[in-house]
Amino acid sequence: MKKIIYILLLSWSIVTFAQSNVKVIENQFLDYNQLIVKKDFSKALDQYAHEGFLKFVPKETMVLIFDKMFNDPNMKFSLEVPTILKVEEYPQKIQNVSYAKIFYSQKMSVELADVVNAKDAEEKQKNINLYLGAFKSQFGDGNVVFNEKNNQFEVMSYKMAVANSNEGKNWKFTVAEKQQVELLKQFLPEEILTDLK
Repeated sequence: MKKIIYILLLSWSIVTFAQSNVKVIENQFLDYNQLIVKKDFSKALDQYAHEGFLKFVPKETMVLIFDKMFNDPNMKFSLEVPTILKVEEYPQKIQNVSYAKIFYSQKMSVELADVVNAKDAEEKQKNINLYLGAFKSQFGDGNVVFNEKNNQFEVMSYKMAVANSNEGKNWKFTVAEKQQVELLKQFLPEEILTDLK
């Protein structure tokens, strides 16, 4: 009887630890994204960017990229905080680092000056079709619509991010996209990137 109770308690503590670790990852990932949505890029990168990524693209450059993207006069761009679909912890540490994959969806809205300021209805429709095709090829056919009411493209993207932590408390995040695999392999273990192939 004691063995059964011991096994149950051990199983419960393992499950509880795993769930709390996932919760920490989720909370920090959402905080990171909330900082991006609020345009506090410097703080987001200081707290949550993977150091390996910042060796290739320094923080100052990333802040400039974010600033340009969010403040481009030809494009109004807004993101919503993502919805986490699933977190998969990697079962063992790799070189003393814990990893997890975060699968999430995120809505964004894009208003383009080429559409809003088109000289006539024909040019506007031509520009809508052009951008709609480009967005659909990047995000998938069913994930992009043009909202006539507010002249915005509404995009739903489905992505994966990699979380890593040395001690399991402070997590760093890297959005992992297929076209960046070679760069990501420079600082992330290849086995973590299998979903991108």
